[in-house]
Amino acid sequence: MNKLYELKVAKITHLTTSSVMITFEVPDLLRKVFSFEAGEYLTLQQTINGEKVRRAYSICSGVNEGELSVAVKRVPNGVFSTYATQELKEGDTIEVMPPMGSFVFFYDIFGNRDIMLFSAGSGVTPMMSIAKTALAMTQIKVVFVYGNKSKEETLFFDEIEALKAQYPERFKVHYAFSQEPWGDHYTGRIDDKIVNDLFDKYKDFNWGRYYACGPTQLVKDLREMLLLRGIDKDRIFTELFEASPAEADYSQLQGNVEITLRLGGQTHTFESAKNQTLLSSALMRGYDAPYSCLNGVCSSCVARVEEGEAKMAKNETLSEKEVADGYILSCQAYATTDKIKIKFDN
Repeated sequence: MNKLYELKVAKITHLTTSSVMITFEVPDLLRKVFSFEAGEYLTLQQTINGEKVRRAYSICSGVNEGELSVAVKRVPNGVFSTYATQELKEGDTIEVMPPMGSFVFFYDIFGNRDIMLFSAGSGVTPMMSIAKTALAMTQIKVVFVYGNKSKEETLFFDEIEALKAQYPERFKVHYAFSQEPWGDHYTGRIDDKIVNDLFDKYKDFNWGRYYACGPTQLVKDLREMLLLRGIDKDRIFTELFEASPAEADYSQLQGNVEITLRLGGQTHTFESAKNQTLLSSALMRGYDAPYSCLNGVCSSCVARVEEGEAKMAKNETLSEKEVADGYILSCQAYATTDKIKIKFDN
């Protein structure tokens, strides 16, 4: 369920001074394993300075392109992002998990109504996959709204402009530059004025679904703006590209808990301190529980509580129904009962 495959880096493309696109060489025998839907992500693992580091990065390739690529932007003190943007070379190998994620555009199901894509910074990465797939595999229109500091820091700028020229009637691009204005595009951050202007501009479009990806506050604000317009929540898809502070602190819990873990068809029972997350308790004992970001952003570590109770320090990815059904982000979850049983699904 948590299998990693060694893939060779076929190409490294510099997107900006601090970001690269990594294209993997996928052997024919693994083509099916690494087939993906637009919007999904890959989990990458590499040993850096003697320590295994695992991170999740969205796929930026279109389903139609026959390639598998992710974009990585260097962040301050980012161990993996610094390695990927400064040290990784073509021909190197990285351990990679098969694609996963719920921030998905199914072109053969959702491809009959127009879509609006909002992103900022590196949050554009899955939007590139969604936009390219929608343009190549359907006849719908795509409104692409992308916020950045400046044109120079805009990931995929040349490719976005090429797509705009290739699909002038179906691909409508609007940049929002917060520091350096450019052309007739928006100046400032994406806000309600921009959103209202876009809906006025494209009021005749046959709107279907809306996607937002980027910093936490922007994504939350966009979701609220869309809901206030009367758009059904089931038509709004969001994904966060940064970790937000915890909403509750369970690290001061006292005592121990007996954890029964169902993982990969096997059951393990062990004792752990309540002030450790359920995921860290499992990993410390060598169990191969699934995870990627460890920040409650990617949802790779989802598990289901079968007995007992757990509370999450934060939750920005699971729906109310999923939580009610017992699902947790194990990297954010702490046991609040003396015994708990959890299961990681395949």
